[in-house]
Order: sequence, then C-alpha cells, then structure tokens
Amino acid sequence: MQLRHSVFVCADGSEQVQRGWLTHESLVQLKFFNNPVSLWKKKFRSARISYRVSPVDLSRKMSGLREPTPSLTSLGEDSEQQSNFSDQGDGRFPFVEVAVMKDGHDDFQPQGQFGTILRPNDFVIAQALTLTPHTLAFMIDFYLWPSEHDALDEMSGGPPEMPEHIGFAYLIPSNMQGSNGNVTIPITGNRHHPIGEVTLRYLIVKPLKGYTCTAERTFSKFWKRHKRGLDVGHRGAGNARRTDIKKDKHPASSAKVENVLENTVASFNYAARHGADMVELDVQLSKDKVPVIYHDFHINIAIKKRRRTANEEEPLTVAVKDLTAQQLHDLKLQPAERHAEARLEFTDEDIDDNQPFPTLKTILTAVDSRVGCNVEIKAPMQYADGNWELDYPFDMNEYLDIILSELLQNSGDRFILLSCFHPDVCTMIRYKQNKYPLLFLTQGITTKYPAYQDPRTSSTRMAAYFSRATGLLGVNAHTEELHASPDCIALVKSKKLVLFCWGEENNTVEAIEALKRKGVDGVIYDKVDCLIDGDRQEVYLMQPMMASEMLEAAKSCHFQTAESGSNSAPTSSETSVSTVTTVPTPVAPLAAAPMVAAGISSPSESPAAFTNFQRPFQVITTGKS
Repeated sequence: MQLRHSVFVCADGSEQVQRGWLTHESLVQLKFFNNPVSLWKKKFRSARISYRVSPVDLSRKMSGLREPTPSLTSLGEDSEQQSNFSDQGDGRFPFVEVAVMKDGHDDFQPQGQFGTILRPNDFVIAQALTLTPHTLAFMIDFYLWPSEHDALDEMSGGPPEMPEHIGFAYLIPSNMQGSNGNVTIPITGNRHHPIGEVTLRYLIVKPLKGYTCTAERTFSKFWKRHKRGLDVGHRGAGNARRTDIKKDKHPASSAKVENVLENTVASFNYAARHGADMVELDVQLSKDKVPVIYHDFHINIAIKKRRRTANEEEPLTVAVKDLTAQQLHDLKLQPAERHAEARLEFTDEDIDDNQPFPTLKTILTAVDSRVGCNVEIKAPMQYADGNWELDYPFDMNEYLDIILSELLQNSGDRFILLSCFHPDVCTMIRYKQNKYPLLFLTQGITTKYPAYQDPRTSSTRMAAYFSRATGLLGVNAHTEELHASPDCIALVKSKKLVLFCWGEENNTVEAIEALKRKGVDGVIYDKVDCLIDGDRQEVYLMQPMMASEMLEAAKSCHFQTAESGSNSAPTSSETSVSTVTTVPTPVAPLAAAPMVAAGISSPSESPAAFTNFQRPFQVITTGKS
C-alpha cells in the first residue's frame, strides 16, 4: 500500500519524519538485554546466535499468518523440524520492528530474514502494534551461524550463508500480566526437547483513555532553539526550605528571602517572579489516585507513644502512595529523608500556598501561567542489586492515564515539558499523547546514586540512543557525567536531541554559563533568584508579543501532498494511514500563546486527514529539529 502524507510549513528546507500516537491499537515491546538467552549445550555457548521475533494471532488459531519456510540445511541434531516464519513484507498487521541501542542502529527497522545477532552487551527492543493484545503471541526463532562467519549486519540480513535453525520459544498473552514485567520462557529444540531459556522484559502501551489527541497541536518533537538557554527552578525556588540570605546587587544591602518550601505553590511563584523560565516539579499518585506534588516516595508520620516519655512522638515511615490526598494534608508529617545541608521541616505556621502535597490541579491553576512547568513523573525502578525503590500497586497504564488526563484538562496554554527516569514510562508517555514534549531523565555514570538495573539508565550515551529510537524530545542528563565526559553533549546534539541537565554542580553562575555555552538547552538549579539575571524576562512572558508575527508567517505556507504534489491533503476515505507535519515556528522553545500546528487558526481549516488517525507510525514534519 502506498502511504500518503501531507507536508506543510516548510522551515529551513529540511524534512523530518515522526511517529504518531496510539488511537485504538496497543503497542507491545519485548526487550532483550543482560545476556537474555541461555543455551544449555556446550556447542551453542560460544557460537554466534541470532533470534527473530514473529507475531502469532491466537484468535486465528495460527492459521494464515505464518507461512512455511523452505527447509534449511540440516547442520545439527535439533534441525529436523524447522519452525515457520513470515518475512512480514506483505503489509499485514501486525509487523515487528527492531532497534538496538547503539550507533547506527537506534532507529526502528524491519527485521532481517534471520533476525538480530545475539550480543551480550546489546539492548534490543522489538515492538509491534496490535488491536488485540489479549490474543497476540510471539514466536522467537533461534539460528546458529557458521563459526567462520565473523560479521553479520543484522539490519541488512547478512551474507549468503544460511544459518541453522536450532529452536524456538513462545511468549503467549498469559505470560504478560499487567502493563510491564519480566518473563522467562523455555526454548524448544527442533526435536521438541528443551535446549535453553530466554529472559525478556515486556511492555504493553494502551491508548490514553478519555482524551482524543489530534494534530491541531502536536509539539512532542518540536523545539525552537533559544540563544541563551532556559533557566529552570529546581522544585521552584530550590531544594528543601528557603530561609537563607539573598545578597542584593548592591553590596551594602541584603534581604532575607521568603520562607518558601520546595514543591509548593509559593515556591513556584517565587521562582517565576525572579525570572525562571520554567519550574521543575515532581508528581505521583496518592492512595486515592490523586496526582500530588512531592519528590520522595516515603514520608514520616508522627506517632504518639502509649506511655509518656521525653520523646513522645515516634516517626513511622510510610509510602506516599499509602495515604490519601486528604490524609497527606491533615496528618502531622515530616520528610523521611533528611538532607545534611538543607532544612525541610513542615510546619502548621506556613500559609496554604506554602504547604506540602499540593495537587497537580492546584499547581496548574494557582501558579503564574506565564512560567513553564517541567513535570517529572515519579515511577519506582529496580536497582542493579535487585531491590526496588517502592512496591507499587498501580497498573502503569492507569497511573499515567490519570496524570496525563489531569495535565490535558487543566494546563491550558501553559508550556508543559514532561520528564521521567523510568524508560518504559517515557515510552508510554510518548505513545499515549502528542501534545507535550518529553525528556528522558538519567543519572548516568555517577558515584552519588545507586545504579539501576535497566541499561538504558546507565549513561548519557545510552539515554541518547533510547531517546532517538523512541522519538523523545531529548535527554535530561546528570551534570556530573557531562563534566566527566564532555563528549556526551556533542553526542546528544548529533542525534538532534534537546539537552537539559540537573545536579548540584549547576548551582553556580559560572557552571550555568559554561553549560549553556557548550550547547545545553536548559539548566535546572536551585536558588534561581540568586543566580539568574533578574533584569530580563522569562521567555514565556515575551512570547505572546510574537504570536501575531508567527501567524502571519504561517499564512504564507501551503499544504502539499507528497505523493501527488497537489496543494490538498488526502481525505480520510483515501487511506487509513495519515502522516502529519507538526512544525509551527514559535519563539523559543514552544509557544505559550494559543495556536495550532502550522499556524492553522482554527480546527475547521485543518484537513480531514489530521483528525482521522488509524495508525500512529507515520508523522512527517518539515523544519529544523
């Protein structure tokens, strides 16, 4: 089938292809990493093995989907019976794409005839779209390559030598309970004996419930570079509670800052008044599934002892997710984590705007609408030692649907930039919506924090590969690694990704200016009032002035159908697959003023294809990323 797409608002003469978002279908990903395949026979342990993932439609009882392959050359005792496979080149749905997190392979591509070579340190993602995830199974075929075969380009299918098929494994829907998880399944040889096992991690992304995304506003991959970089207030005015002395520009005077607590309305508004372009905040769900703003996963409750003692109150540590939003507001709480150089006690003397645990809705409605919000979505992860940050009760699809719906319903025209440390959560956010751009947060190579199990979190380099493969806006890197490995900045930029950075190393004027000179697009740091040039306005305050200019520029553009060259876009009846451009030209980095993609002034002016998406994998934009 020849796909048709619309190309509009050509900026700088460049064209960019993007993936769309889920509408009715689901995305299923299988991830292979950390030596996922264990073969028990000695002759296989040092051999070159490849594997290929094929979809199996159980609702059709495996009929008509997989065509038999011609018999391969028998080179071993387990090769008498060959599994069937499909080249998936006939356009039937679903089909499997594969990406490897390394240079040259971090784009999803169709598999080669014999799949992907198994390498111990590779992180491989295979993914497929399906309308019926509850009936979609996967068959994983394994191939043994001749010992003299030194190099195989898995993306091109390799040289003419034929490998030996040695076995297969089935992953069925009942193996995949919940939105994500790990599973180990047996590998069956061609003589129907077990010859090993394969361990993988799966992810099922479902469409966002209760909200329909369109191409009217689609900013997920557009970023207008700004000459000075963005200043982002860490948790608002800074970490913990601000009661320090702010030195005025005039040496003879100084003033005490307002008594503001991190992640509160007061803290965010304080940062906005002192020139922050954006404020960074942390959101998670309470027990009653209300999005609340708080950084840590745990909190201390003051418990009174039965018998009167010198210290009548004993702290009891509980998870934020185990208390309702009302309990978080009513109970006598204190932070569970103490900071050696920061004061973070909660007190009843604080005004309402300075109380902890505001809801996300409160922040979106009470904080100055001219300041952007970098919303970090908290999600517990597994450490390298096998322990978890938190035992989480929520299904991840439900968890994200609640938070995203709250944002979509209450953010208005405020610029929202999402971020998360959990790579699977980033994947889910990317495919559930198209309105908000997303950064992959990473601590990278560090001596300050314990390592996570997922290799995608291990370095800024891996984060860049993953962000490119998934179609994220960019990476939010730990400054510690950027200082230790300055080439990371060039790598991220070479992938055409936006780069933010975070960390205590950012808390000096010299560090902030140096990072911006090196090309960092946004710096997150504490005490913006002390480190920022207070004489300038934040970028979102200036943007409404440019809205009319942007709309005038958009009027000079026209629609062009790539296939025909005509000035009209295809209608929804012509094809079920639409590709869309998403490139307005707002003043850095995205327009806070109301506008639609490509400067279309009203939804009625947009072509029908923009609002009738059936498959999310073809979105074409023109413009400089």
